[in-house]
Amino acid sequence: MTNPQKPEDGLEVLLDSLLAELMEMTDAQVLDGVDPATVQARGLALLSAAKQEAGRRRLAAARAEVALAHADRPSEITSSINAADARAFLREAANSGHFSLAARGLDEMSDDDAIRIYKKLLRLGASRGTVRDKPP
Repeated sequence: MTNPQKPEDGLEVLLDSLLAELMEMTDAQVLDGVDPATVQARGLALLSAAKQEAGRRRLAAARAEVALAHADRPSEITSSINAADARAFLREAANSGHFSLAARGLDEMSDDDAIRIYKKLLRLGASRGTVRDKPP
């Protein structure tokens, strides 16, 4: 059985012919009388500017994502919770497999520590649903 040929893309043919033409040209023809150091400096400046712009865009996207995450934060984080409820939540979280908690007795933990760890897990994305479900 023969392999059918893919029809050639016109743009691909054009790019291939341009590359072949550039490869056949001498350095003097490519530079067209411009100093090689000038061409290199301009190219490096363009590359540097492109990297900086990409960095700015990544930073803006990350800031937007963080702002969105803060806006979607559950109201449970700011609400007060008693230590017994926090310990019950931590006990479920320790057994769920989604989160790794230090091997330390929950009953020996101070109330403030239990509430602090509870709030930290909520900031990390824990909820009653994720704690009860087993990880995939």
